[in-house]
Amino acid sequence: MFSGMKAREKAGLKNNIWANNWNGLFNSIAQNMVLPFLGVYARDLGASSFQFGLLTALPSLVTSLSLLPGLPLVEKQKNKVKFTALLTLISRIFYPLFALATLIHNGVYVLLIFYALSALPWSWSSLSWKSLIAETIPEEGRNQAFSQRNRLVAISSIVITLITGFVMDALGFPWSYRIVFLTSIIFSLAEVFFLFQMKPLIKTPEAEREVVPLKRIFETNSGFRSFTVGTLIFQIGYQGTLPLFTIYTVQYLKASPGWVSLISIASALSQIVFYPLWARWAKRYGQELMMSITTFLMALSPVFYAISNSLLFLVLFNLLIGAFWSGYYLVSFNFLLSISPYRSRERYIAVFNSLTNLSASFLPLLGVALAGWIGIKLAFLVGALFRAMSGVYFFFKFRPKRDFAL
Repeated sequence: MFSGMKAREKAGLKNNIWANNWNGLFNSIAQNMVLPFLGVYARDLGASSFQFGLLTALPSLVTSLSLLPGLPLVEKQKNKVKFTALLTLISRIFYPLFALATLIHNGVYVLLIFYALSALPWSWSSLSWKSLIAETIPEEGRNQAFSQRNRLVAISSIVITLITGFVMDALGFPWSYRIVFLTSIIFSLAEVFFLFQMKPLIKTPEAEREVVPLKRIFETNSGFRSFTVGTLIFQIGYQGTLPLFTIYTVQYLKASPGWVSLISIASALSQIVFYPLWARWAKRYGQELMMSITTFLMALSPVFYAISNSLLFLVLFNLLIGAFWSGYYLVSFNFLLSISPYRSRERYIAVFNSLTNLSASFLPLLGVALAGWIGIKLAFLVGALFRAMSGVYFFFKFRPKRDFAL
């Protein structure tokens, strides 16, 4: 991995991979103490189905509206490490504020507002981070490097989600949320510390930067255009069903924080196993084929929920769902970086994220409305259909460019 590098560059790369792994570990701990339990938290606050939809839609709306206006700010940053770290910390400060919802009547709206506001600094931080990764870990071997990070993330998510879930069950509402959400900031500080340890290896000189007009991005890059179209088809099936997973788990099947932990742990266990396998398969058979396969497999997730009538089935099915998700996340992330020209990478990523988040700002509400009309299980199957269509689209648009015979 990473052949042809000088000793100094290899030392810098080794440091970046080390820092990226530890950053991922503490990022996972901080987020898994909070985000998996927001659905149960909203239920305990008395959320309606529409408010469950807003819990998914509002952060995406804020992200879609903020990315392009914030793009000039991100592009002009000479120190992406500092910029990314500070914005990450600001977004994490909102986690303890979520607990204020327990002190206010109709507190679910407080949760919705703070969760949406946290998406503003996080959207800029995420955009800057993706560009930073392209500068700190070269494309050659990036799949392998991120399979290491993602396995570490999956392992840590198992431990922290298990502990958090059972602590919440033991403490009960509202102190469980107050204590856990407040404690998460400690791990967020560690996450930011290790982000500061990363050092860019590949810098694009200002003279070589290319400012592509936003309206010409899709005209000048057919691969980026096809990837975006395929992803938007996928988003209909993904974001449209996202709140339905939460509603089905916590309202229909009455999951406690402990059960939510077990479901998350089942998914994480299979991710630990499959991240290095997907990286190996992507290297051997090409990202084009893996993009199609992983997207198509993601269509099975809503099908599994549609046929599940108990929490135990959800735990078992999430062993498979985690395997599919690990492949899709790993391949799609690296695919986006590979088709975004290095001279204007932030601009391409900002456009892509804006479009996907714009769709995610209304699709969850449409999914909730569709479930109310035809029933939640049929709505799951409609989502599965769009996910499968996206996989087929990727196959015909990005035909494998190498021999993938076994």
